[in-house]
Amino acid sequence: MKYKRIHNLDQYNEYCNTYEHLVMNGSKKYSDEIDLLELLIEDFDNRTIETIGNSEDMNPVETLQYLMDENKLTKAELARQLKVSRQLITEILNYKRNISKRMITKLSDRFKMQPIAFSREYELTGNTKNKKAAA
Repeated sequence: MKYKRIHNLDQYNEYCNTYEHLVMNGSKKYSDEIDLLELLIEDFDNRTIETIGNSEDMNPVETLQYLMDENKLTKAELARQLKVSRQLITEILNYKRNISKRMITKLSDRFKMQPIAFSREYELTGNTKNKKAAA
């Protein structure tokens, strides 16, 4: 069997790269394979969000930090990949700035996750009005 249920991040990245390659090729010949990869990737996304506790335990900043650690990404490298400033990443990770809708899109595309993983409310620090960040 060519494809199996995704069990780790390396396999996930491999399937995502294959999926992107097939989609870019644009051939109808691969439509069933593309559909299968979409299902496998989505299944892993959903299980990963549950595993890391995003639904209740982890806020979007904690999720981002977890993903950066798992992918061995520095703030500078993530900023380069997303085409944003390192300062923006630092401010988000330090709860000084919320995650904008545009940033939610960039993060969900980068980590191939559903936008909900980065769009839950969380409290910013150093804010006397106790503002909550939300997309």
